[in-house]
Amino acid sequence: MPGIRAVAAFGHTPGHTGYLITSGDRSLLAWGDIVHSHAVQFARPEVAIEFDSNKEEAVATRRKILSDAARDRLWIAGAHLPFPGIGHVRPDGTGYAWVPVEYGPYGAAR
Repeated sequence: MPGIRAVAAFGHTPGHTGYLITSGDRSLLAWGDIVHSHAVQFARPEVAIEFDSNKEEAVATRRKILSDAARDRLWIAGAHLPFPGIGHVRPDGTGYAWVPVEYGPYGAAR
């Protein structure tokens, strides 16, 4: 479909895939299980977990996707992220930080 592209996100499971959804100059990456512990893996993307079927590939994928997300200022939606599960990634020292979208009683900030 126009505006939707599959993004290889291998390592957590064979064939794990994210989806980059683009409209105009905005893009949102629905990344699935790239991060399992936001408190650890943003700051230290090299940390793998037991649930990754291929730990080396999962770490390489996480590093690339975090780098791309920060560089391109992508909106991110994914599992295992704090409420509301949508936000941005920014560089922070040797790792990254999660910046959640501001949430209020009338919906997410634009």
